[in-house]
Amino acid sequence: MSVGTAAGDGTTTASRARARWRRWKWPLTVTAIVLLVTVVSVLATPGGTGRRLDPASPNRAGARAVAEILREQGVDVRRVVRSSEASSAGAGATLVVVDPYLLGPDQLNRLAVSSADLVLVEPGPEVLARLAPEVIISGQAGSDVVEPRCDLAAARTAGRARVRGLLYRFSSTTPDSTLCYPTGDRGDEGSYLVTRNAGRRVVVLGQGDVLTNQHLAEDGNAALALHTLGAAPVLHWYVPDPMELGASAEPTSPLDLLPAGLRWAAVALCLAVLVCLLWRSRRLGPLVREPLPVVVRSAETQQGRARLYRRAKARGRAAATLRTAALRRIAARLGLSADTTPDQVAALAAHAVGADSVAVHTVLLGPAPTDDAALVRLADDLDAVEQKLTAQAPRPAAARPAAPSPAATREVRP
Repeated sequence: MSVGTAAGDGTTTASRARARWRRWKWPLTVTAIVLLVTVVSVLATPGGTGRRLDPASPNRAGARAVAEILREQGVDVRRVVRSSEASSAGAGATLVVVDPYLLGPDQLNRLAVSSADLVLVEPGPEVLARLAPEVIISGQAGSDVVEPRCDLAAARTAGRARVRGLLYRFSSTTPDSTLCYPTGDRGDEGSYLVTRNAGRRVVVLGQGDVLTNQHLAEDGNAALALHTLGAAPVLHWYVPDPMELGASAEPTSPLDLLPAGLRWAAVALCLAVLVCLLWRSRRLGPLVREPLPVVVRSAETQQGRARLYRRAKARGRAAATLRTAALRRIAARLGLSADTTPDQVAALAAHAVGADSVAVHTVLLGPAPTDDAALVRLADDLDAVEQKLTAQAPRPAAARPAAPSPAATREVRP
């Protein structure tokens, strides 16, 4: 069936397609928007120009300024986002790790096998336990500017620096352990610690603000940042990719990939789509008879029309129909001309059968019957007149019937 071909229900393929599209347009649009928002929320990764301590970010919280200064001093600064790239840093290079809370067990295991010197910026307990086990978190410092109070060359060159962030201390002291920028009276906790682990130098930096574009030019922050990060000719700046942490979690089902808040949002959106579908979908009502192109026998049509007349008590209408049909047949039987009137047909019929003209006129053109019995008698009388006419006045062979005129065949009104 072509696009424009009519179907059995009177519609076409094109019209049904348009109706179907109008019915599903809004639900499909809402579903597409929900899917688009879900995909963007799950797959979108924070851009490299907007994250804190990102060497490519020019924002106040970024670290582009110190990265550019290091490049001007001949340091090869390489921004990496995957743990496999960060673990490729070898001996003679420095690996700085920002946003360490985005590191999972797999990422930490990869960093542990790297032989490059480490700079851990504001690390948490999990990171310390894997990469600097002798260092523990002891508290948090306010925004203060303090003296280094240590013999480390980088700290002595920088001098006073801002201390705002996490404070650390050593759980056990070794000859290779150095604590700088201590706070408090005891002096056993600070924001800049240096130790060695697995044969490499590890720096724990608790004040990440000294690396930011906003605070780099304050006090001795720039000197401290440059001496800490520029000790080797190659600097691998590791900005962890959040998606890598989710990919290494080995979820038990696809739903585990979604944040808890997004799951509830998806449930709410699904309910909204369901309500929209119920609102816009076709409602089932009572069955409706639909006219179909069918073939009906003439006898059934006559019987149906008779039942309608009987139900409506339209005896006058039924009588007029019977008389009009009888007049047409009588006029054709007598071979009357087209201008013969019903009165003339009645008179000629009475003369042809030898009956009383008044009686025949009453049968063919009389008043409407008053009840069903009178209507039945009228039908019998009309049949009797036609039978007598057929028996007594056969149609002449030479007569050429003329087309009935409107006057002779007009419908007799009740």
